[in-house]
Amino acid sequence: MPDESFSFDKIYYYAIQEDVKNIVESINKFPEDSLTYDQKELKSKYNNRFLTHSEKITFSTKDSLLNKILTTFHNYWYEILMKESSVRSADQKYRIILIKQLTSISNSGNHKIEPDKIQFDFRNALRSLLKENGYFNRLDRTGNIMDLIIWTRQTVKIYDVNLEDTVLKVPVVLIDSALSYGWEGFATFDHFYPGGWTSPDTLFCITKDYDLSSEKFIVSYLTHESQHLFDAKIYKDYPTWVAEYRAKLAELSVADSTLYNLLNGFIKGHKNDSRLPHPYAEYMLIIGLSKELLNEDFETDINIWKKIPKTDINTVSRRLLKENSLTLKLK
Repeated sequence: MPDESFSFDKIYYYAIQEDVKNIVESINKFPEDSLTYDQKELKSKYNNRFLTHSEKITFSTKDSLLNKILTTFHNYWYEILMKESSVRSADQKYRIILIKQLTSISNSGNHKIEPDKIQFDFRNALRSLLKENGYFNRLDRTGNIMDLIIWTRQTVKIYDVNLEDTVLKVPVVLIDSALSYGWEGFATFDHFYPGGWTSPDTLFCITKDYDLSSEKFIVSYLTHESQHLFDAKIYKDYPTWVAEYRAKLAELSVADSTLYNLLNGFIKGHKNDSRLPHPYAEYMLIIGLSKELLNEDFETDINIWKKIPKTDINTVSRRLLKENSLTLKLK
């Protein structure tokens, strides 16, 4: 029987909870004649990529070096998302595979990578190899999974961001030529992926789905990521889910036209699992807002939330953010 709690409307949210196995198992319990055309398409795509392996993935480049590396990461992501390996065991397995790949590339004579550097820190060796070949890259964790995002062109712009009763001048690297959208892109057919991330002093933004004058960009990207940047400079020793909780509250504290859609996205994506930073942050956020605004433990009906004035949600979100600040350790 189909899982009654499964919703095609939330399929990509399940994917970024690092569990595509649940999607594949659930969609195959639905009789074919009970599905809409779009649902059948989704079922076919997930089965082809994650069940039968019949999809022929084409990369946005003919560079054989890059294709080999991306194929390795796809295999790594597949094993974790389909629960064939734990993150830890997959990390260990693919560390060895990537070291062998980098060593082979170095021995071919086309690229110079010192063997000791490969063994000591294969991540930096891979970053250097990609940079040498003209690729910008982010090799880091998104959630619990090692991620690889690659692009070829970028520009830098300075933005003024109002945050925590101050104005920050924030450099933003604008990316418009991504060749890999990371494991979230792999898990959702590029519908979801990290829209941005931070380095110690700079923000990075994949501009593919952003109108840079829109509230979506100004609130969901610029305010969210700037909160991360601000927190990393001021506070120490806080969990990743707390960072996401604070950034999402920062969004809700200033959102207007996008507020209810934003909140609805948090409702769809939440999960009570502290190992998943984004879903757990959304879970905690909904608890806090429900208690403050509705005197309820946990409200997930967006139609009820739409009866609450936007300014009330702004105000309470700002207060919850400030209350959380009091619990953090200053650097």
